[in-house]
Amino acid sequence: MRKRKRRTDNIDIPVTPLIDIVFLLLIYFLLTSHFIKQQFIKVDLPESKTKSNYVEKKLLTISITKEGSIYLDGKPIERNKLKEALSLAKREGIEQIIIEADRNARVQILVNVMDLVKASGFEKVMLKTIEISGAS
Repeated sequence: MRKRKRRTDNIDIPVTPLIDIVFLLLIYFLLTSHFIKQQFIKVDLPESKTKSNYVEKKLLTISITKEGSIYLDGKPIERNKLKEALSLAKREGIEQIIIEADRNARVQILVNVMDLVKASGFEKVMLKTIEISGAS
């Protein structure tokens, strides 16, 4: 008995459905991922009866923790290097500074940071608070 050889010349693997699935998965992950810069610094903000209205333009965030650690845009920075970093930010076109100070942080640290910000030439400095619910 003679075996017939199969012809393998005309076998096509459909790639189009595979490409469609890959693009759908890519779109799914792009839409569900977060592009927001997440900050993991524990700062318990003080309360305020008024809501702050700031426009997010080119801004820089300085965080002060309860222990007195200072963070510039989420990265730890020493106090003696803060003025240099603020001067560089001013030259790069940063317009606003937002200070997030923990409600239990020492006031003197906050005042020192605010002095450094003002000395670096920033006009728009805001202190971030949380609004008390039910306040008008």
